Amino acid sequence: MGKEVCEHVVSMLDDAAVEQFKAGLRGALIQTDDEGYDEARKAYNAMIDKYPRTIANCADVADVISSVNFARENDIILAIRGGGHSAAGLGVVDEGLVIDLSRMRGVRVDPQ
Repeated sequence: MGKEVCEHVVSMLDDAAVEQFKAGLRGALIQTDDEGYDEARKAYNAMIDKYPRTIANCADVADVISSVNFARENDIILAIRGGGHSAAGLGVVDEGLVIDLSRMRGVRVDPQ
């Protein structure tokens, strides 16, 4: 990994809570020490160089809900990566959680 994640952020998250969150996801949870982290954190605009604490590659709506709840319960900043082409780098965040929706390929709308 290129840059060290701030120690206060790493210690903010309880390891047991992260492991429980990871175990409940159908998609992958990528953390700073995982192989593939640097590739997963890259933004479309190469001038954006941010280092999220975790990246949730959501497989379904339940993963998205779990990710939002995890961020809320642990008071960490959250970014949503949809198509990944934000020139401003809005789909990635330093020291927080990125919800990556790239594995999700469909939309269901409930008009009610």
